[in-house]
Amino acid sequence: MKIPEIKLIPQPETDEAKKALGYEWNKEAGTRHKLGGEPDGLSEEMYPKCVSCNSKMTFYAQIDSIGDKYDLADCMVIHQFVCFDCFEVSCQLTQTIV
Repeated sequence: MKIPEIKLIPQPETDEAKKALGYEWNKEAGTRHKLGGEPDGLSEEMYPKCVSCNSKMTFYAQIDSIGDKYDLADCMVIHQFVCFDCFEVSCQLTQTIV
């Protein structure tokens, strides 16, 4: 199953949250949040398998690093996967900027 891509746009509600967003030296990082579509930097062969049924899991969401202060290991993203049969989930950190 493939979920249609839905771009997520951060909307910080406090001054502290607004200051947390963005990178001094990288304009792409911090903008790659989304639901569905294709995960950045991963081929389908790299999708995890469900621990319960051993089926390839569905890509569900991608959450990017936030900014310089809360960076995930040099601008990595978190990829989330789900098995729609067993409702098992799996997450992995991936470096997507080359």
